Amino acid sequence: MVHGIYAQDFAKVFSRLLEENDISCYTISQFTGLDQAYLSRLRGGQKDNPSVATVIKIALALAKLGKNIKLHDIEALFHAVGRSI
Repeated sequence: MVHGIYAQDFAKVFSRLLEENDISCYTISQFTGLDQAYLSRLRGGQKDNPSVATVIKIALALAKLGKNIKLHDIEALFHAVGRSI
């Protein structure tokens, strides 16, 4: 059960950005060193809110790997966990 109040929001934003940029959790895992299963659970909304450090790693990976990632996409990722950049 997910406890973070923003966890579903993060899952939606994270999943959307991965799909729109044709990036897999595996690719993010290879770039960040984060566990692929953990990233999959985040994407599915089955894991509590990620830490700020984890969001930063994911955001940097998306910015590097995504062809269509814009600043507002990264802002949405942070807002989805109740933070701002």
